Amino acid sequence: MLKKKPAIDKKPEQAVNFRTLVPQDFAEEDTSCSASSSEINQSRFNSLSRKKEALPPVVSRVTTLLCEAESKATSRDFAKSVELLEKATTLGSACAAAKLGLVYHGGLNSTVNPDYASAAAYYFLALKLIYMIPNNKWDMSLLLDVIAGLSEIYRKQMCRTEDGDIWNTGVKAMRHIECTLMDPSMTKFLSHKDNQKCKAARIHMNFCLAMTAEADGEFTEALTLYGTCKRIGECNFATADKLVKKAHTKIRILERQIPKVKPICISCDFEPKELSDIWKLLVCSKCQVVAACSRECLTTHLATHNKKEHEA
Repeated sequence: MLKKKPAIDKKPEQAVNFRTLVPQDFAEEDTSCSASSSEINQSRFNSLSRKKEALPPVVSRVTTLLCEAESKATSRDFAKSVELLEKATTLGSACAAAKLGLVYHGGLNSTVNPDYASAAAYYFLALKLIYMIPNNKWDMSLLLDVIAGLSEIYRKQMCRTEDGDIWNTGVKAMRHIECTLMDPSMTKFLSHKDNQKCKAARIHMNFCLAMTAEADGEFTEALTLYGTCKRIGECNFATADKLVKKAHTKIRILERQIPKVKPICISCDFEPKELSDIWKLLVCSKCQVVAACSRECLTTHLATHNKKEHEA
């Protein structure tokens, strides 16, 4: 579980468990596309007819809480605004979770201190709630806001080694979202503006995933992911477009760091697994297309060059 730093002056009676904030009713609802929309609507109508009180007006309640939270924030009653957003979040509102992520990300006057761990936790929860919705109903503006917020935390505030748990949680979430956004059936009905937002979100996610691979020493994977950012291209969203340009720079740097010869000894077929051992391989100075694991193996290979030259 992610640990929260003390952020609000008045401590809540019970700590929030970010991994169990999603109500059970939401978690069990079948959002698959196996049944037709008419069958789903008929099932819901029959259930409502049998017992009207079985389905509380959650959407109406969430909307009311969001409006009240906005009103309290306008009147500068920030503590109450945060409390209302937390209530809306427990009812399954991705929008409320995203707003809380923004609140903890930048802080809120003297009421909430900036706390990137809590901000990341609420952003993750917002992604989880969005992911539970059928993807043809995703709010691309909300998704981009959440992804861009997470991207800024990854790039400017988190450390790969010190924040490993938070970092890995976000990587898993972003991989799930990225797989969905890559599906043509998901994007073919989007408007041009939403397609641009989709591209911006994918740039942010792939850049964060590339940073992860680079920090872990997986330079080839990092190069591929930065290449994905480059291939997606600019999308008229300033921060995402800057990341595309940074990806170009990262590609040039990484290309110089990745060995251009096959990392297998030409003489004894030794294949190192660790990156540090790969860098110890000796590249043949004559042909520059093979490598050897030791001076002895390199000498053996050079002898083949000398033999060919002598025969010539």
